[in-house]
Amino acid sequence: MKLKMILVAVAVVIFALGLFRLLASMTPRVWPITPGTLKVTKVAIAGQNFVMIDGEAMNQLGQIQSLEVVLDADSNKLVVSRYLVRWNPFTKITVNNQWPIFYPLEFVKPGKYSVVYQTKEGEATAGSFDVP
Repeated sequence: MKLKMILVAVAVVIFALGLFRLLASMTPRVWPITPGTLKVTKVAIAGQNFVMIDGEAMNQLGQIQSLEVVLDADSNKLVVSRYLVRWNPFTKITVNNQWPIFYPLEFVKPGKYSVVYQTKEGEATAGSFDVP
C-alpha cells in the first residue's frame, strides 16, 4: 500500500512538472528578425497614407508568430517586434499573423522616421520614410 502511494505521488509530480513545462513553452518570446528581410514602402490607399512593412514568410514548423509595430515618437522610429509561440496540442491560437503590416500615418507628426527591428546582433534599420 505504501509503495502505491509513493508511485502515485511520483506520477503526480512528473505530471505537474510536464504541465508546467508545457505552459512555459506557450509564453510568447521575442523572436529576432533576420537582417535585411524587412522592406519598407510608403503607400496610399483610398487617399490615406500608410507605411507598408513586409517581411519574410513565417516558419511553418509548428510555430505561431505575432507581429507588433510601435511608434517611438521621441526618437522618430517605428519599432517592429516579432514574437514566437511554440505550437503544442493545447494551444488555442490558430491565427497566423502574416506580413505585410500597414501602419497609418494619419496621426504621426511631420518628420523623417526610420523603421527599426531587433536582430540577434542588435538593432537594425529596415528603411525610412517622411511624413509631410
